Amino acid sequence: MAKIHTQTISSMANPVRWSGLKKYLNASAWLLLDKVLTLIVGLFVGIWVARYLGPEQFGIFSYVIAFTSLFAPLGKLGLDGIISRNIAQNEANVSELISNVFMLKVLGSVLILIFVPTYMYLAHDEPVYCYLAIPLSCIYVIKSAEVIEFYFRAKVNGKSIAIANTLGTLISGCAKVLFILLGMSLLFFAVANFIGVIISTLVLLYFFKDQAAKLLWFNINWQQAIALIKESWPLIISSFFALLYLNIDQIMIQAILTTHQLGLYSAAVKLSSLWYMIPMILSWSLQTAVVNAKKSGEDLYYARLQQLFTLLAVSAFVTIIPILIYAKQIVAILYGAPYSDASNVLIIHIWASLFVFVGIIRGLWVTNESYFKFALFSNAVAGLLNILLNYLWLPIYGIEGAAWATLISYSFTYVLSGCFFTPSRKIVWMQLKSLSLIDVFSQVKTFAARRHHEQ
Repeated sequence: MAKIHTQTISSMANPVRWSGLKKYLNASAWLLLDKVLTLIVGLFVGIWVARYLGPEQFGIFSYVIAFTSLFAPLGKLGLDGIISRNIAQNEANVSELISNVFMLKVLGSVLILIFVPTYMYLAHDEPVYCYLAIPLSCIYVIKSAEVIEFYFRAKVNGKSIAIANTLGTLISGCAKVLFILLGMSLLFFAVANFIGVIISTLVLLYFFKDQAAKLLWFNINWQQAIALIKESWPLIISSFFALLYLNIDQIMIQAILTTHQLGLYSAAVKLSSLWYMIPMILSWSLQTAVVNAKKSGEDLYYARLQQLFTLLAVSAFVTIIPILIYAKQIVAILYGAPYSDASNVLIIHIWASLFVFVGIIRGLWVTNESYFKFALFSNAVAGLLNILLNYLWLPIYGIEGAAWATLISYSFTYVLSGCFFTPSRKIVWMQLKSLSLIDVFSQVKTFAARRHHEQ
């Protein structure tokens, strides 16, 4: 372990190693620009929507989104990381691979479209739940075509993705602003989400038109499709449990407390989770870099992972500290007096960012090593833990109990679960080093010593 630590620090201090990583970070610039815009639009337009709807209706909207999201694994089928990995490894027949994954996603998404609105119709007396579920479920059918996005990600082409997503985000945001000014009902805001996805998908298809012409979109090679599902089934179940611990708090608040309380909680979570896109962008863009580092040797591979863990840990702290200091003022300014109780939830929930940031990078390692059953174990235990803690704490501590349950379950799934799996204990140590900022202090000390020597 000491040897690995020494090699990692040495590798981080070597500017040549950083230059390789810099190439991929530069290629991520377009994705970063897109997500910054998404963050801005999501923050200001999303907050305006929450203020317009009020905690009660915003709670209903958040509940239907959370419930629908539980079934997203049927639309993704755990194939996103696998297709990126296979393309990055120079999969021979990329066209056939994309075509098969597209058809599998369509079949899974249609199940979402059938089940979720039907459940909402049967489970709730108010028809608004069913009406909201229809456009929100249709989103997953349209997003089946996002499979082409992974081609661009694996080829480190962020520009096409960024332009497509930016246009979708802007049009969806403009539609929501228009609906607010016109005084439209809750349903129109679900339709705005659907419109944004259609626009971004159409633009991406336009950029992909040369490659798309080679695809047999509605054909499927069942032999390859079955092989993909055999590999991805742990990820399908794992994704379900991941979404369970991500969304079960909102669903249980709706069941145990009130829709008004859910609106307050969802407002805080929206502010907290906006920042999760930062590690997601880096993981998408740097997956190829990690794959190539592994080809070059274990030392470079783990050195690059340590660099990413440290980079993301620092980013998390930069995000968390200002929010902790100004949480009450942030909520008061952005949401107004009706949401004032959301600030206490935000103070607790924002700490989960630490584990999310380093956990998403661990996901690159899991995919690269094909440790999908480990991911299944981590997410399954975290999902069950979140349900148990919410069941125990919601009646006693209210929505703050849900925030604590989220923080604990995130710490388990993204970090502590690695202690139970021998190959991942090395990763846990790397994560703890990054979270404790040991690497940052080491780099500062090395830099200072170098400067002193030069003088």
